[in-house]
This record gives sequence, structure tokens and C-alpha cells, in this order.
Amino acid sequence: MLSRVYRRSRLSIPFIRTRAFTMADNEQSIKRVKLEQSDNTKKIVTTQITTKKTDEKKLDNKPVEGGNAIQNEMRKILKEKTPIWKPVVWIDCEMTGLNVLEDHIIEICCIITDGNFNIIDPEGFEATVYYPKETLDTMNQWCVNQHGKSGLTAKILDNPSSTLQIVETNLLEYIKKYVEPNKAVLAGNSVYMDKIFMMREFPKVVDYLHYRLIDVSSIMEVGHRHNPELMKVFPRKKGNHTAKSDILESIGQLKWYIKHYLKNEEETRGLIDSLKPAVEAEANTEP
Repeated sequence: MLSRVYRRSRLSIPFIRTRAFTMADNEQSIKRVKLEQSDNTKKIVTTQITTKKTDEKKLDNKPVEGGNAIQNEMRKILKEKTPIWKPVVWIDCEMTGLNVLEDHIIEICCIITDGNFNIIDPEGFEATVYYPKETLDTMNQWCVNQHGKSGLTAKILDNPSSTLQIVETNLLEYIKKYVEPNKAVLAGNSVYMDKIFMMREFPKVVDYLHYRLIDVSSIMEVGHRHNPELMKVFPRKKGNHTAKSDILESIGQLKWYIKHYLKNEEETRGLIDSLKPAVEAEANTEP
């Protein structure tokens, strides 16, 4: 509990106990919560006395009166400010073609996961980038057919206000909500190609991310050479070729590799313990 009620001379006086926080960004929010408690003393005390059974119930996500309201506020602060462990920014782009010098990104989606590849925000970020019909008509035949079939071409033409600059700004702001500069690695299938296009058209986003990549297609290529029999039962992508569906399938593929192909820490514990002394000895050896 973040608050307790003590009785002195038949008066109920609320005292607030709060945990110590090290993050400076939380100080203003904590002071605001304290002030609200002080301004509504009578209301809060009454609530604590008359709704004891309600307070004992399991808390849900809805804000409630009294001490629980403070708990909800503090939980919200912690959720917003706690860094994601080893964040991964998954990005997939749909382009007018694969010529980096001539073609353009026309759709982009971003989904962020933690280091265990759990999705942080299922909604993610999605946007189309507007180009006039004259530009879209120059796409190769595969793009004309695929983007027309998926409805992407129509979405682009129906949203002329979604310019490249606006999309880049909005995407960068979305990523900043969840990760700190140069902490998150970029991930996807053949994501090096997305990055090449982004370096030209979304340079601020590229600069904000770590320079390393997680390319799921690289694991697939290793698997085809190292364990081809296993790859015969590997789940295939559905090939919808929309940015969001491609990302979700890429995350699913990586989880499949982790479960069926890559060994986890527990499975390699014996190997780790056997190799650790030699590694530590080498590290302590003077050059």
C-alpha cells in the first residue's frame, strides 16, 4: 500500500509512504500525486473507511478512488519509464521496387519487442507514404500487381497528406516512446534492404537505432545448409506482402528458430561451465 490512515484524537489523518525512485523524470509526477492526496483528504479518508471490501479486491486497470488511485498512478509512471530489456525494433517496408537510387518506400510498419521477442505494443506503427499516380505507374509489374491486389496503391493515393517527412517524424516519435537512443537493434527479414532505403529516406530513424541488425533470413540460410531436413518442416510465410503481416511473420519465424533450432542457456549450461575457466584465463593474460 502507498498510503495508511492513522487515528489521532478521533481524527483520520492520511500519511503517504512512497518508494524511493532514482529516475528524475518521475519527481514531478510523484509530487502531483501527493498534492492530489492532500487536496482531497476528506474524500480519500471517507473512501478508505467505507469501501474496505472493494479495496481488498484484485486491482484492474481502471483508476479507483483513495489509496488505490495513487497505486494506479505510480504503476503507470513505472510502466512508462522502465527501459525495455534489450529492445528490438522490427521494421518492414514496401517499396516501388528494389533500385535504391530510383525507387521509394511507400509503406512502413514498426513493431517493438523486448529481448525475449515479446511484442510491447500490438498496434505498432503503420503508415503509407504518398506518391502521385505518375510515380506509382512506373513500378515494375510485380509491384503493380501485388500492391494493387493488397489495396496498398489505393491507400497511398487516398492519403496525399502522408508525406515522407511527416511519416519519418511520426515514426521516430513512436520509437522514442519505448526505447532510448542507440539501444535498439533493427530486425526483420532481409532487413538490410529496408535499412538501405531508410538511410536515404528515413535517416533520422536509422541514426536513432543501434548499428547492428537481426536478420531472420540469415538464420534461414544457415539452416538450409546446416540442417536441411529441419528446414523442410519450417513454417512458410503466407506472402501477403503488407508491412505489418510481414513483420509478424518474421517474429514468428525467429521464435520458431529459437524453439526448434537454437539452443537456450539451460541447454548449453554444461558447455558454458566447461569453457568458462579457459575464457577467464585468457582474459586475464597480459598482452
